Amino acid sequence: MRSVFIVDDEPFILEGLNNVVEWEELGTTLCGKAYDGKEAFEQLRETGCDILITDIMMREMDGLELIRRLKPLHPHMKFIVLSGYNEFNYVKEGMKLGIENYLLKPVNMKELAETIQSTVQKMDNAERPAYWNAEELDILRDNVMNRWATGRIDPAELKNRLEFLDIPSDRSCYAAAVVREIAEMEEPAGATPWYKAEADNRKVYSLCREMTEGGGSGICFCDTEGDIVIVYAGSDPESLQAGSLERLEQIRHALKGRQIDVMMTLGSMESGYLGMPQSYSQAKRLQEYFLTHEEGEIITASRMSPPDEPPAWAALDTLEYEKRLLARNKTAVDEYIDQAFNVKTAVPVARIHNMAVELVLCTKQVVKENKLNFELATSGYKQLFTALFKAQTIARLAQHVKFIAHAAIDYLSVDEDEFSPVVKQVLHQIRTKYAEEMSLKTLGHEFNVHPFYLGQLFQKETGVSFSDYLNSHRIKQAKALLTDTPMKTSEISRRVGYLEPGYFYRQFKKYAGVSPTEYRNRVKMSACRDEQA
Repeated sequence: MRSVFIVDDEPFILEGLNNVVEWEELGTTLCGKAYDGKEAFEQLRETGCDILITDIMMREMDGLELIRRLKPLHPHMKFIVLSGYNEFNYVKEGMKLGIENYLLKPVNMKELAETIQSTVQKMDNAERPAYWNAEELDILRDNVMNRWATGRIDPAELKNRLEFLDIPSDRSCYAAAVVREIAEMEEPAGATPWYKAEADNRKVYSLCREMTEGGGSGICFCDTEGDIVIVYAGSDPESLQAGSLERLEQIRHALKGRQIDVMMTLGSMESGYLGMPQSYSQAKRLQEYFLTHEEGEIITASRMSPPDEPPAWAALDTLEYEKRLLARNKTAVDEYIDQAFNVKTAVPVARIHNMAVELVLCTKQVVKENKLNFELATSGYKQLFTALFKAQTIARLAQHVKFIAHAAIDYLSVDEDEFSPVVKQVLHQIRTKYAEEMSLKTLGHEFNVHPFYLGQLFQKETGVSFSDYLNSHRIKQAKALLTDTPMKTSEISRRVGYLEPGYFYRQFKKYAGVSPTEYRNRVKMSACRDEQA
């Protein structure tokens, strides 16, 4: 556990952080607190701590002076600054001293928790062999880029941070690409140790960053899952996509020359810097299709579903498959799988495998959306696909897909005893009253629980944040209405709990990967194909 010390001359802040933050959940323990810099320095001069959270402006000794005095005594100490002053001169001075992040008051508890978690992870990484840290990322930049990509930062704050980091926010359109090294499905005897594998990944990252930022063509960083992300910006969608693909192809070719194969995906071209998270989310989802495409292909949204032809997965009617899974009907699921693999004409082996992959991915997604903590939702692809590609007959292939589907149904049928009573109540409210105005604040008042504690408890037990779960459920209901009714999009928006259609559009695209209209058109196209068949 990493030790944390808090310094702030406002008792409300000091006691609030002490009581509200679940320190142990973040891999930390609170080792002390002080009301001013002078008192903190006296306590920490000898013993030190791992992470110091300090206000900037204090009477006896300000936070920056406290950092200046402690840094020579404890070089490995990490610093997080709290400030009520939104001014660059304080922040720049703190940057020179090497702070992890600066947070404006009133403190956003979620942002603070994420910063502490990120800092703990980086400290753990720093204790690995020295060659792992050969090209350490700028800490603040890494934090900002990841929060930008995942949409977990206030727009005003984001613009402020991007300006500070000299990252352009005034371009017309943005797109995100994801680069992932292709690993072997099976590990040979005497497999490569973890630190060698991670060092190899750093080589990939170094080359990507050198080729991307050396020419000023984009911004490169690593996300929390270890994927390399490149953000491109341009003046119009057509030239941005063409230029992005050209630069990605150059990187792929350079890596190929070093005997490194990578999977590259390029998200949608989005308007403005606030649209980048949608492109990133799509690029991440497209990575799941690497098994169904040729090695070396750069997968884009437009190539996945060209406007003049239906998407490849339409023939499977995954919506019907999802309905049978959610109905917990193993017989109906088996019938669907048998029909899908009832091949009577010569079909390429790759096509058969692709159908199996699509069904497994669909199964995993259904479990992830409905039973968040179960093994099938979080298991790696190697576990799911190894037996699949060893199958030598269609019958055995179908049997493997059925095995995974049956496991999913068993998971979905388990009672929610793993959740505490208050979380069960929140889940019930979301599933029955999702169309009403709902927040941690209103639910906390209803259940007599502090909103901060309720949010942390919900995320701890379900594995996702309250807002993510609520939005995901609302979008799921919207998909059903788009599929089964002729209702207008604006009407569906209100029906599922979004009063502002523009916000509904952004959330739908974030969680579904396409706009509501595009989703409805795909469903209609799939239905037409079935009728013609």
